Amino acid sequence: MNKRILLITADNLGLSREQIDYPDIEILKYPVLVDGKEYRQSAEYDAAWLVEKYVKEGVVAQSSSIIKGELIDVIEANKDRYDLIIHVTMSSVMSAATFAMAENVREMYEKTIPIINIDSRQLVTGVGNVLMGVIDIIKEQDDADDIVRLSQEIVKNTFTYMVVPDLNYLARGGRIGKARALMGSVLRIIPIVGLMGDDEEGLVVPLDKGRTFQQVNQKVIDLVEAKMAEKSATRIRRILLNDFGDNQEAVADLKEKLKAIPCNEMIHGKADLVAVVHGGPKAYFFAITV
Repeated sequence: MNKRILLITADNLGLSREQIDYPDIEILKYPVLVDGKEYRQSAEYDAAWLVEKYVKEGVVAQSSSIIKGELIDVIEANKDRYDLIIHVTMSSVMSAATFAMAENVREMYEKTIPIINIDSRQLVTGVGNVLMGVIDIIKEQDDADDIVRLSQEIVKNTFTYMVVPDLNYLARGGRIGKARALMGSVLRIIPIVGLMGDDEEGLVVPLDKGRTFQQVNQKVIDLVEAKMAEKSATRIRRILLNDFGDNQEAVADLKEKLKAIPCNEMIHGKADLVAVVHGGPKAYFFAITV
């Protein structure tokens, strides 16, 4: 690779900085509003902190768009040091404002430095999987057209499965999509919803449901195996799993079941503050790229 390439993304990845094998990356922080007060991910204000606030205080939390000025500050600080900037964003369907802002900034710098905005069409762990796939690409390619083409293949082949006991959290953030049909439809169910990279609408969709986490986990494995068969895939490139530390038995059961899936790499990531906004207590997510 001859070009110097900077990656920009935000902290809805489901990955710690140490888990990202690429040195030239800037990670912006989503503002999170908890009962109207703004917080950013930090050692003090993390996923466990917000879960506790939900459980003990019944707070209302929402995430906001990345701040345009903060993105510009990163580009200004780096535009003379790199040949190309790649910005991996969350789904433009889930946050049209964030992607529109990224496109506006790209146009501002057209005569200064080329910027590629990659719409991951994902939330949380799915964004992290797309980012890791882009890193795989730029370690081998530095042609902008090739990067865009290959990145789109990663996007189309990334699928996120979310076990979300209470869909109200996704609903408050406007992320619910077609999965709204599961809300309150059956008492004491645990919904499985997802973001499918090959779905043209790009909405959160209902996938299945169960009455226990163990039952739900087996259904998730069945969904993954069905997707692999659909894609004629014998192995998964990468699995990224995220949880908030408050449903350890269910997550351990899922990890054990996932061992049956042939996979090149499995990462148990680190959930950021913004992920709890989407999922709420006891939720967990994982994304695959085939």
